[in-house]
Amino acid sequence: MNESVFYNVDEVYNAINDNKKIRFKYYKWDINKKLVPRRNGDWFILSPWALTWMDENYYMVAFDEWDGKIKSYRIDKMMRISITDEARAGKKEFKEYDMAKLSKSTFSMYGGPKKRVTIQLDNSMCGVFLDRFGKDDISFRPVDDIHSEISVEVNVSPQFFAWIFGLGTKVKIVGPEDVVKELKDYGKAFLENYKELN
Repeated sequence: MNESVFYNVDEVYNAINDNKKIRFKYYKWDINKKLVPRRNGDWFILSPWALTWMDENYYMVAFDEWDGKIKSYRIDKMMRISITDEARAGKKEFKEYDMAKLSKSTFSMYGGPKKRVTIQLDNSMCGVFLDRFGKDDISFRPVDDIHSEISVEVNVSPQFFAWIFGLGTKVKIVGPEDVVKELKDYGKAFLENYKELN
C-alpha cells in the first residue's frame, strides 16, 4: 500500500475526530489505466463518518449533503485531501445506515472451478474491472471504437455470474462457450425463481 493511502486514512480519521468535513479530488480509471478526475476535477466536500476495509481496500463512508445520502469512497482514489472548518452533517443518516450493506455489495469469486474467461465491455466500464482485478493483471484489447475485451482468470460461481448480471448490458461474457452457456442457464434459473417468488 502506498504512502498516500496512509496519509489519506490519517486525514479522514482526523476529520472524524474533529467533527469536520473534508474536501478532495476523486478519481476513476480510464481505458488506458490512467486515473482521471471525476466531475471534471471539481472538489468533493463531504462529511466522513467511518472507515472500513474490504476487498483489500480502504473505503471512507461519508454523508453527501448535496445528494442527502451516505456513500462510500475508495481511499486510494482520493487526492489532495484537506480538512475544512465546517462541522459535519448527516449524523441522523449515518445512524440509520446499515454498514453491513456495504460489505454485502462486494463479492468473492471463490467457490467454483478456476477458468480463464473472455469478457467484452463498453469502454466506460473499464474502471470496474481495474478495481476488481488490478491494473497489473488485465489488459484491454480494442474490439471497436467503444468496446474492448479482457481475459481474466476467475472462479466460475453463482457470485461471479451475479456480479456480471449486476453490471448490466454494457458487459458480456464471450468465452469459453461452456461458461457462456452456464451464465445463460443461471440467468434462466434466476428469472424462474424470481417469478415464483413474485
